[in-house]
Amino acid sequence: MLSWALLIGWYGNHSSFTGVGPTTTDDIIPASGPTANSIWRSLTSEFVLDHRAQSSQVKAEIRKLLADQDKLYQILKAAGPYIYFIHKQTKARGLPGELALIPVIESEFNPNDRSKKGATGLWQLMPGTAKELGVKVKSGYDGRRNVVASTKAALAYFKDLGVMFKDNWYLAIAAYNCGQGRVLSAKRHAGSNSFWNLSLPQETKFYVPKLLAVAAIVKNPEKYGIELPPIDNEPYFATLEVTKPVNLTEVAKFSGISVKTLHTLNPDYKTAAGVATGPKKEAKTLLVPIENASTVRAKLAGSVE
Repeated sequence: MLSWALLIGWYGNHSSFTGVGPTTTDDIIPASGPTANSIWRSLTSEFVLDHRAQSSQVKAEIRKLLADQDKLYQILKAAGPYIYFIHKQTKARGLPGELALIPVIESEFNPNDRSKKGATGLWQLMPGTAKELGVKVKSGYDGRRNVVASTKAALAYFKDLGVMFKDNWYLAIAAYNCGQGRVLSAKRHAGSNSFWNLSLPQETKFYVPKLLAVAAIVKNPEKYGIELPPIDNEPYFATLEVTKPVNLTEVAKFSGISVKTLHTLNPDYKTAAGVATGPKKEAKTLLVPIENASTVRAKLAGSVE
């Protein structure tokens, strides 16, 4: 369980969608749903929350999302390298499948996103949060941008929130946004356990409905006329342990992997040359597309010998 100081102090950065979209289902154009091997079908099978799609709060967020369908498509497409791993990690912890969509709200699945408050990574972890959860943040290295480390940290945090709020996931999600202290205080003042009855920061009041809106659309894209990007329900990357600095440009040359792909998978490699400069005397990780893993592993092993 996280320390009380951290539980009170956590804040993140959260993107917003604006605009006015269709107000009735008559304005919605039918679209085809995900295929049998789609990550979206697998992910939505783990959804457990009531998305309250007919509530005024969630309907308002759905309209905003539908007002810029291309932006939503691009955000979901950006999830491609990460969403299978996140989905499996969420499922392994017994967490609601909807939590795999938190990076849609937090970072638009951009691991390099950074807030004015100092949060960064897919999950927008603050430095204090990262430290409490064992994510390394040092000069030349920011583990909050490490896809594997940040995901495991954020989901460990959500696991604690679920325990604290006794599986009231609306409250747990709200606490991820504004801090447990704010939510607990609001509960006491309202004498209620219902998120919808609490006096919370304006950002948080929109945050929970926004996640529910994204989940509702992903769950039923045909209803909303949304085409989900085709992403297979299979791993995109493999994790390799390396014991010395790795230059991403050199990896790209011998593996055929584009430098852009390597940076997408390894945003914690902060130097201009793309060299892993993680914590000294600790194994570092290198993520590579799974089809290239054997080649890269063999080459790196040979360079060590």
